[in-house]
Formats: sequence, C-alpha cells, structure tokens
Amino acid sequence: MEERHQEVLRKCYEYLITNVTPLTVVDRLYRDNILTADDAERIRQEATTNDKNRLLLYMLPRAGPNAFSSLVTALKETKPDQSFIAEYLLAELNKGMYCSVFWVLNSHTLTHTHTQSFSRNTFIKQQLRRPKPLRVKCH
Repeated sequence: MEERHQEVLRKCYEYLITNVTPLTVVDRLYRDNILTADDAERIRQEATTNDKNRLLLYMLPRAGPNAFSSLVTALKETKPDQSFIAEYLLAELNKGMYCSVFWVLNSHTLTHTHTQSFSRNTFIKQQLRRPKPLRVKCH
C-alpha cells in the first residue's frame, strides 16, 4: 500500500473504526485476494465490531499494493451501503491533490462565493454536487 493511502487510513482511523460494517468488507477483501483465509478468520473472531475494524486496519497496510483501492471498492459495493465511507476516504485522499481550484464563473457561482466563506473541502463538496465541471490545477 502506498504511503499516501496509509496516511489516509491513519487520518480516518476513528471514523473507520466506528462506521465500517466489517464482515461484508472482509468477505469482499478475501474474494479479491487482499486478505488470506486466516486473516479473514482472525477478524471474524474478534469480539466487537470496533475490534474487528481495528484488526482490519492493522492488516490492510501490509496486504499489498491494491489493498486501498479494494477497500474503497468493497465499501462502495457491499450491503449495507457504505459508499459514504468510500467517498470520505477518497475526499481525504484528494485533499493533498488540490493545490488550486478554479471553476467556471457564472452569476450564481460568483454571487455565491462572494457572499459566503468556504473551507476548501466545503467548496469542493458543493461543486461536486453541481453538474458543472470542476477544473483543477496542481503545481
């Protein structure tokens, strides 16, 4: 797993511990050959959901180069729906990639941005909800 992926897991550790439904994710990661049968069984044997998630997060960085992308895919595709967690991880991953954000100015955007102050994350989330394209320039 890349260092930037490990960093995202560290930053989101508490969020992941409390929000992931681990058994469905573990099954998907086992299917994708990210976890071994022994790893999956060790996770299943943990007493609580939080303990299962802690062990999963301990194992993932050592699980190979595709572990992060497989985790995100598993979160998007498993039931109950955990795609909001995948989106959270991807937003954290992309925080470092947005150096400068430019957008197509129209009267609504211009008025909107001049009347309110936004954090970078709030701005990006709001722009992603709109059908307009987001232009990104990284140095």
